[in-house]
Amino acid sequence: LYLTCMYFTSYTITSVGYGDIGPVNTVEMMICTVMIIISGLSWAVVLGQVCGIVSNLDTDEQTFRSTMDELNLMMHDRAMRKDMQRRIR
Repeated sequence: LYLTCMYFTSYTITSVGYGDIGPVNTVEMMICTVMIIISGLSWAVVLGQVCGIVSNLDTDEQTFRSTMDELNLMMHDRAMRKDMQRRIR
């Protein structure tokens, strides 16, 4: 029963769907569950990599944000007044 619940949960969460052909015995259910979990993790990694690539496409924006981070750190280290920090930014 636990294996059946695990199989049901894994293919529902990963949106694999309820196909016409499904596992019949416990060995097939276990193999399908493992394959679904591995494919779900693989999809998450691929999607994360694509999002990382897309977010780094704008190099000018990255350079600007890096410069602003360094400026904010420098102003904090030198204990500048808040109104002066706003004017510099």
